[in-house]
Amino acid sequence: MFGRIFFQLWLALLPGLFCAVAWAEPPSVAIIYPNVREPYLSVFQEIARGMEQELGRPVEHYLLDERDTPTADRLINELKDDGIDVVVTLGRAGLAVAKPLSAAFPVVIGATMIRPDEMPQGLTGISLTPAPEAMFDHLKKLVPEINKVTVIYDPKQTAWEIEHAEKAARERGLTLVAQPTATLRDSSDLFRQILLEIKDNSIALWLPRENMAMDEQSLLPEVLREAWEKNFVVFSSNLDHVRKGALFSLYPDNFGMGRSLANLALQQTQANGKFESIKLLRDLLVAVNLRTAEHLGLRFSSQTRREFAMVFPSP
Repeated sequence: MFGRIFFQLWLALLPGLFCAVAWAEPPSVAIIYPNVREPYLSVFQEIARGMEQELGRPVEHYLLDERDTPTADRLINELKDDGIDVVVTLGRAGLAVAKPLSAAFPVVIGATMIRPDEMPQGLTGISLTPAPEAMFDHLKKLVPEINKVTVIYDPKQTAWEIEHAEKAARERGLTLVAQPTATLRDSSDLFRQILLEIKDNSIALWLPRENMAMDEQSLLPEVLREAWEKNFVVFSSNLDHVRKGALFSLYPDNFGMGRSLANLALQQTQANGKFESIKLLRDLLVAVNLRTAEHLGLRFSSQTRREFAMVFPSP
């Protein structure tokens, strides 16, 4: 009697067991990116390696060639034939095919600068814009005495980034003075006014990555020169500014970004999931200008130095 009851119970549970096994099988993920020259191609491939480590299985690569760009229908049919469950697109070329593909697959966007107002409805992704939280955490670690951060920005480009930054600054005990500007002329006047007002190194100047308010040719050298002469901190979301003299910047950790994109892809396969349309990048590496740091009188522990993925001037 007991054996028959156990057998009937096992039969009742059998569909659920099969369902659990089916769900345990990871989804098949495609990664779509432009067929570009080095070193850009290696960036996309490093993202793919991060995805594969997170997923525990290979991803299928689909390259977009300018000379033979497949139509959306052709690409959808190809992905369906290959049994793809979810798609990750990279770069601006990937972004261009994301919306039509979303009619047939869950789609995640990555490796491109994109704002929420540019994001196709119903899609999710990670922008290349560094998260202000990470910027401020590293600022406090490298220069603990900083208590005020000033930023001049173009609201058309970086308003959403500044909204995140205001909250992040409050949480870290920082005062963020964010001043929008509409034209290069206005921003030049604002920068020069700020440079006159800065008297000590308790105030830092933050330069966002996408910033039409900054004239790279004439205003940036002036800002960095004044920072050197007055011994105050300039940090930037643009890696190239560190080479030119800013104290530090954060730039993409491509392998880590791949892991985060893989996680988003897995979430997209879950029913009834609600996700933020576009996330700021948190997988970041640190670049520091050691010459600037020495000039500012900063001393870093050996542990902190090991966290620097890139240093300027180059050894």
